[in-house]
Amino acid sequence: MRKLARFVFALGRPASLRRAISVCLALSMCLALTGQLFASELFGKVEYLPPKVEGQKHGADPIKGHVIFDTEKKAVEFQNEKGEQIVSIPYDKIKSILYEKTSRPRYAEAILLSPFFLFSKTKKHFLTFQYTDENGNGKFMMLHMDKSNAMDIANAAEAETGLKVSREEEK
Repeated sequence: MRKLARFVFALGRPASLRRAISVCLALSMCLALTGQLFASELFGKVEYLPPKVEGQKHGADPIKGHVIFDTEKKAVEFQNEKGEQIVSIPYDKIKSILYEKTSRPRYAEAILLSPFFLFSKTKKHFLTFQYTDENGNGKFMMLHMDKSNAMDIANAAEAETGLKVSREEEK
């Protein structure tokens, strides 16, 4: 208590007051700069599922990377692990966002390890953006997310785009 009283009393002195003001200004500058540095949110452990091309039986392999919600560009982007941009969607072009949590039985584990694995299910998390391209054609961007950050990505999508994320969870 005495230390607090001494600090408050010391602020009344001109040199200490200048020092306190300069510290406050330095802290506010740091906060302003970190706000600029973190103007976009980046989430790793995400796979982009490319759309199927007509005439092919199987779609292309998933691309590992990260999703970025860029506040300055007002766009959601997917970049591969090398940092190359794969898809970029402006927020105003997004029509809807769907979060899905699906489950399926663990057949391989049940066969290889124990039949008790039949009673447990793996869960996969997907986020689908429905949007229109420059020509007005309807498109989809589907992301497979890790369970550790799936809810964070869905919540960031809702907060950044201003759209309500529809949620479907399979039991």
